[in-house]
Amino acid sequence: MLDAFGVDWMHFGLIMTVNLAIGYCTPPMGVSLYITGAIAYRDIIHVSRAVLPFIAIQILVLLIMTFLPDVVLWLPTLMGFR
Repeated sequence: MLDAFGVDWMHFGLIMTVNLAIGYCTPPMGVSLYITGAIAYRDIIHVSRAVLPFIAIQILVLLIMTFLPDVVLWLPTLMGFR
């Protein structure tokens, strides 16, 4: 299906990986938040607020990856993966 829409497999895999990383750090299903809260003896609200700046950076990176694929794929291209 990716080939039918002209989407690069490597680009799609990188975007999915960053999306999953963001999903692990965002409530309500943020597995990492619950684990970190349990280890630090803090509630989910405290941990969620503490991680907000990092989520903003991850979303910015995701936007760059999505809309500027040549910036992301230059290294795999250089290594011969494309």
